[in-house]
Amino acid sequence: MTLAGFAGAAYLFADSRAPSAAPAPAPSRVAYHSDGLSDAYDGFRAEPLALPTGRGPGRVSLRVTGPAGPATDFQQVHTRPMHMYVLRDDLSGYQHLHPEVVDGAWTAPVTITDGGAYRVYVEFTPHGRPAGADPTVLGVPFVIAGDTAMVPVPAPRAEIRSGPYTVRRLDGVADLASGTQTALRFQVLRDGRPAALEPYLGAYAHLSNFEVRTQGLKHLHPLPANATGAAPADGVLAFHAAFAERGDKRLFLQFRAGGAVRQVAFTIFTT
Repeated sequence: MTLAGFAGAAYLFADSRAPSAAPAPAPSRVAYHSDGLSDAYDGFRAEPLALPTGRGPGRVSLRVTGPAGPATDFQQVHTRPMHMYVLRDDLSGYQHLHPEVVDGAWTAPVTITDGGAYRVYVEFTPHGRPAGADPTVLGVPFVIAGDTAMVPVPAPRAEIRSGPYTVRRLDGVADLASGTQTALRFQVLRDGRPAALEPYLGAYAHLSNFEVRTQGLKHLHPLPANATGAAPADGVLAFHAAFAERGDKRLFLQFRAGGAVRQVAFTIFTT
């Protein structure tokens, strides 16, 4: 078992035709993007103060520093200044946590049920960043020693159950094309009928996408269900997605229904 240590890949598309004369330089445009495979990005760094060392209840505590020093205040995104995720390197054990600042460090309780190589991700949007810009995502690895029951990444499936709910991917197990804009659409059903969805962290669902090869994280943004902001009557959840490279993805979908947060995971492949 190895720690997730691959660098994420970024792609820049440009016109390959050589101009007859050099054009005037265009104004620079900063593109914010990171995937949690490094503990430092864009002037920010995550320093681990406490990480789980064994199975059972534990604690994650990270100090985040930025260009101006310790960073304990970020934009509220999905009702929180920071989102934290924990994942094992076989893409199992996913947890979505909401840390709070304790003694200057972002801290959250966590429970680890098995051994193996893990990574904790923190996702935040600094103040002053333009609306709609990608957040900064930093990551720190940790290891739980001992026997480990590895979990193979499941094959793509069109439907996944969580308790009394069935979540259906509306395009089945179809592959998606990388390098293009697309919409991922899921329908939540209960007893064969559209489920009554409830708000969860300022939206009706959240979807985190991890590259299977690298464990790089990208949070996918939900598309509005309707102009009024009401829950979708048909139980359909849509997300804006643009995948940069081909390969397997593991998507963790969270929604709230019946007074509880539910979670399902889908595997998809992009060509």
